[in-house]
Amino acid sequence: MLPQLEEIKSKLDIVEVIGQYVKLQKAGANYKALCPFHKEKTPSFIVSPSRQIFHCFGCGAGGDIFTFLMKIESLEFNEAVKLLADKAGVKLVYESPEVNSQKQKIIDINEKAKEFFEKQLENNIEVQGYLQKRGLKSEIIKEFHLGFASDDWRSLVNFLIKESFKPEDIAQSGLAISKKEPTIISNSPSVGGTKYPSARAGLPTQAGKLQDTDIYDRFRSRLMFPLEDVSGHIVGFTGRIFQGKSPLKTIKDIEAVGKYVNTPQTLVFDKSKILYGLSKTKTYLHQLETTLLVEGQMDFLMGWQAGIKNIVATSGTSLTPYHLAILKKYNNTLILGFDMDEAGERAAERSIDLALAKEFNVKILQLSQGKDLADYLLDTKDPAEIKDLLNKAIPIMDFYYNRAKAMGDINSLEGKKAVISYFLPKVKKLINSLDKAFWLEKISRYVDIDIHALEDELKRIAIESAKIIDENEPEYQYSSSVSLTSILEKPRCQVLGERIIAFLIKDFSFKDEVKENQKYFPEKISEILEIILSAKLPEDLEPRNLQKMNLKEEIVDKINELALRADYELEMLEKFNVSLKEEIKKQLSDLKQEVVKIRQKKIENEIMIAEKNKNEKQKQDLIKQFDQLSKELL
Repeated sequence: MLPQLEEIKSKLDIVEVIGQYVKLQKAGANYKALCPFHKEKTPSFIVSPSRQIFHCFGCGAGGDIFTFLMKIESLEFNEAVKLLADKAGVKLVYESPEVNSQKQKIIDINEKAKEFFEKQLENNIEVQGYLQKRGLKSEIIKEFHLGFASDDWRSLVNFLIKESFKPEDIAQSGLAISKKEPTIISNSPSVGGTKYPSARAGLPTQAGKLQDTDIYDRFRSRLMFPLEDVSGHIVGFTGRIFQGKSPLKTIKDIEAVGKYVNTPQTLVFDKSKILYGLSKTKTYLHQLETTLLVEGQMDFLMGWQAGIKNIVATSGTSLTPYHLAILKKYNNTLILGFDMDEAGERAAERSIDLALAKEFNVKILQLSQGKDLADYLLDTKDPAEIKDLLNKAIPIMDFYYNRAKAMGDINSLEGKKAVISYFLPKVKKLINSLDKAFWLEKISRYVDIDIHALEDELKRIAIESAKIIDENEPEYQYSSSVSLTSILEKPRCQVLGERIIAFLIKDFSFKDEVKENQKYFPEKISEILEIILSAKLPEDLEPRNLQKMNLKEEIVDKINELALRADYELEMLEKFNVSLKEEIKKQLSDLKQEVVKIRQKKIENEIMIAEKNKNEKQKQDLIKQFDQLSKELL
């Protein structure tokens, strides 16, 4: 582990860190709480101050302060380290000082630009009137720092230069365009006979230092929506064209400059990774276990204003695998608040396929035809109807099934073909075999065609896999704890073995009984068992002593996890008045039976092979081994 990580952990108490997110109660040497990562009525979330780890014995989540912050805040490892380093007062050096400095400059510039745009909005009655007409209340406008960029070529640039920011830094923030950078495609209309070029803002300039007059504003005559990362830093902006009294009167003019313009990619902004509003709604996504995904800031803001708090929006991009990887950390249910007419469905199909491939429970929010969420909420005055809105979302396959039924008249062969040709590709994309079987049977009954014929047709449908690998999808480079699978996913013999070892860490009085049965413990945990059996006292397994033993990090982490598990298990035994001695005796017996049965099953298969090969000698040897194992169960 890097020395800086150890320094952070030494300066922060896991109880204090986790206690800011969940209500912890003292439970002996540890603390317990209801798990923040799954619903439960009885606390199974345990925090150990001595070992500086947490573990939930309900859902299997566990680790240290870094792991917890990554999970609860949906952060990448480096982001969690930075936040905790700030708390601990530890200076990090994993990025070059130059890059860190430039990132901070861009964030500072964005913060000042936000203040500038807000002031511009305060002074523009026409824009305020437009926002009110769209249904936004003043408190929402202030809460999300909406602003306005005037129809001026250099008003923001002049302001930022007066605030002592350098022209090259302003250009790299994406808020300004440099005339010295290579021209790509113009996104600006000609004004007064002068046509300004668009450029790759956010990339280091090739022209060296810039003069004040070398740059001009990227956003003009636009409503401005600040874009925050998950930690609440302003990393970019979306600008929506505001016609008002500007010369942009025709659709052609608007298309020329773009109805919506985002900050280009910079050191801190990538639109494929940003979900509008997530910094405010992430807690609700955890609590409500459902995410409403909409397109654009206005839909988000009207939803938030109406009391829909588990909502996020994409900003000028379709849903990406990176977005889904972020949302997956909060819950598995995704409600799409997209326009799902025929054209809208085609546009949303890739997003739906990606979400299904990542095993989201996908639903569709069906609104009045032709209305987006913002328009719907503007017209809807009944609070009860708004409150019940998400409950009316229908599963995606139900949506497809209902649409399929409208594709053709099933009283004719051509009609049946139309229904099937629409619906079967949707079934093909399902990951779960049971889901596929259910929908095949349902459509088979509807069109009155044998299911085997549909299965044959399904095999012939070639569909590109929706499991698209995105180079930006997060890959966590660090875990200070062994990756823990659900108990249900582990072999029973491993579950039993780990439970016995956990008890042994706390109580050495039954060490001899464990040694007598050592051969039954799975190989995966044999190394840990050897270490524990070689210890003279339980105190030898305390964290400070484990560090002196020069063990592999994953072994130390596993022993710490098992020690925490023992605390939890012992509390349960005491609660239900169960003797530890009797429990150990039963667990050892169960472990022996489980392992012997597995070995006997293997021998039975080998006997069948020997019979098939007519190898009598091998068969007799195997039978003796089988009988010997049977005696071990007596």
